[in-house]
Amino acid sequence: MFRTISQRTRVFASRNCLVLGAPYKFIFSSRMAEKSVDFTNSNNIESKTPFLIGVAGGTASGKSTVCQRIMEKLGQQHKEQTERRVVCISQDSFYRTLAPSERLRAERGQFNFDHPDAFDDKKLLSVLRDILAGKKVEVPEYDYITNSINPHRSHTIYPADVVLIEGILVFYFPEVRELFHMKLFVDTDSDTRLARRVPRDIMERGRDLEQVLNQYMNFVKPAFEEFCLPTKKFADVIIPRGADNLVAIDLIVHHIWDIMYKKRPTAAKIIPNGTCNGTHEDEGTNGRRMSGSSEDTLSR
Repeated sequence: MFRTISQRTRVFASRNCLVLGAPYKFIFSSRMAEKSVDFTNSNNIESKTPFLIGVAGGTASGKSTVCQRIMEKLGQQHKEQTERRVVCISQDSFYRTLAPSERLRAERGQFNFDHPDAFDDKKLLSVLRDILAGKKVEVPEYDYITNSINPHRSHTIYPADVVLIEGILVFYFPEVRELFHMKLFVDTDSDTRLARRVPRDIMERGRDLEQVLNQYMNFVKPAFEEFCLPTKKFADVIIPRGADNLVAIDLIVHHIWDIMYKKRPTAAKIIPNGTCNGTHEDEGTNGRRMSGSSEDTLSR
């Protein structure tokens, strides 16, 4: 993939990944994803093999918000589940069931939910493989108040073009990591993350301030440094400041756009920022008619 970055766009490119938003300005090239993605089968009929994107980062770094922004710019946020071509799944849906003794510790804020052992990585792997096979899957809903999977509620994920998987340790498990076509790491200052986590856990998850701070210092911060932060090296793209980095999100959306439609010359399709194009591709433009601020961020 080759893009020319305008003088208003700041991009840092290392040998193995892109850091979007760093104080450098130049042209960059990157493969972003080495795996091939086929959207048509041998009979030229559209297939639902999705482009799988992992979104990692520390607690309260803005992973979910980045995913929401991507879906919004692709016009998917308010569509019915059966009509969405871009969907998002949280790794939190794959916390394992706690033993009775672990449940008691969790109620007192003494269980480490940021440790790899807290997740059912085999179940996550199985679900992602089913998604890549174009199957409809049921993703359970996690209850943060009871620290358990809700057995009566789940989300149905229908075959889609792009699937975003966000979580603190989505790059930690090698078998899971290898499935992603693109890997994003949301890199947000630790003080900012703590300032976001405290009110969230108190207001949305019914915890008191002392419990939140003790859990952060005893489990969250050490686990981030030991397990989450080292996975940053696997990222194709690093996003400083999370959802506040509008330039980075625009570039990612445009890359997703290229992946989804570069082999579809006549299909009616969504356009970033929610508009639609039902015409043939224009020669030399890959069929893209960008709206919004794309001219400000990309020079074609």
